[in-house]
Amino acid sequence: MRDREGTADEGLLARLRAGLSYTGTTEYGSCIQQATTNVLEAQGLRGAADLIGTSWGFGYQAGDVRLRAGERWLPAAARLSGLDITRLRPGSAEAASDLEQAALADGVPAVVAVDSYDIPSPYQGTTHLMHALILVGADADTVTVLDPMNRPEPARMNRAAYRHSRGSAVVAGYDLIVSRGSVDRPVSAVDAVGELYADAVARHEADLDEFDRFIRDVEAGRVAPDVADVAAERTYAHRLLAAAGRERPELKTSAAAMDTLARRWYFAHTIAMEGGAGASGRMPKILRALREREIQVLDEFADTVRAADLAPAGAAEVPPGLSASIRSVLESQTSIAVEGLGPDDNLWSAGLTSLESVRAMMAIEDELRLEFPPSLLSRATFESLSSIERAVVAVLTGSADDVSSNGGTR
Repeated sequence: MRDREGTADEGLLARLRAGLSYTGTTEYGSCIQQATTNVLEAQGLRGAADLIGTSWGFGYQAGDVRLRAGERWLPAAARLSGLDITRLRPGSAEAASDLEQAALADGVPAVVAVDSYDIPSPYQGTTHLMHALILVGADADTVTVLDPMNRPEPARMNRAAYRHSRGSAVVAGYDLIVSRGSVDRPVSAVDAVGELYADAVARHEADLDEFDRFIRDVEAGRVAPDVADVAAERTYAHRLLAAAGRERPELKTSAAAMDTLARRWYFAHTIAMEGGAGASGRMPKILRALREREIQVLDEFADTVRAADLAPAGAAEVPPGLSASIRSVLESQTSIAVEGLGPDDNLWSAGLTSLESVRAMMAIEDELRLEFPPSLLSRATFESLSSIERAVVAVLTGSADDVSSNGGTR
């Protein structure tokens, strides 16, 4: 990777190296959000840390090392801001290096996942945890990074040490987030609340299924009860609701409930990580109690949003079993390995072909007794499991044209 520092096309990189807007405020889990909001703020998304809390869910598939959050806030941030924001999972050091080089060559940073064991942090040399840095420069021997949580001033890392950390088992892939473009319009927290509502309601059933699978695996001792990602996602949902509540006071109760929910998740994570051998026996009961609290808080939030007429047009619950139905169709009609795919993983990158997408579309139409309109007969509709779900919901609610024109299936 050639050195990109000091070149004329690096205005954004230079601004980031000059200083960060947001630094660490929570002990666990929020490093991805903190790193990304610094990038989005530099690109013009004012108040980014109060606007990205648009995802409210769970993710857990076979082979995962922890309970993931909904992780759907990046597409929502792209829709709200007009930025081209992409989460990439290249799968190898070489592919990751190429993508990082392409980002820096375009004058944009990359938010990258590393192992906190390898970097200056409270866990250096003692604990393996996934952490996020902002990559802002590189040459043949070193990379330049920012760490919003622990060390926000620019720091150089040896390239070999960096690549080793990127490939750590706790990173579970060479993930990176790249955002291109700039924001030229204000984004309202109230509008973002509509995104949060649509996400939480539409994915509720499928998310709870994945959470239940995680609880069973914790109970069986197959996975550690790491829930930091969920705590962080709820923290940013609270920030969003608190910001929106300043404009719409009826949301203040939901903001307070979300704050309490996030604190409960952080409490659960602390018990899991620091409670010793006795914690494993307690965690299934704690997680089931959190499951009930999640349902209660979501129900109250949904009622508030509907009463305040803040629900976006066409937002509706996913039909029961939709997620499982789509996965079943893809398994029967395509050659891709559906098991282990996350909701937003790119199906084309996983090996989906155009012919297979047509077969899958026809099978979905037959099974669900619907017909995709021409506006949804596109590559974007079959980009991910989530994009297919959004398209189906759009057809069922009569808002397919809105989804197509507003980027809902991007």
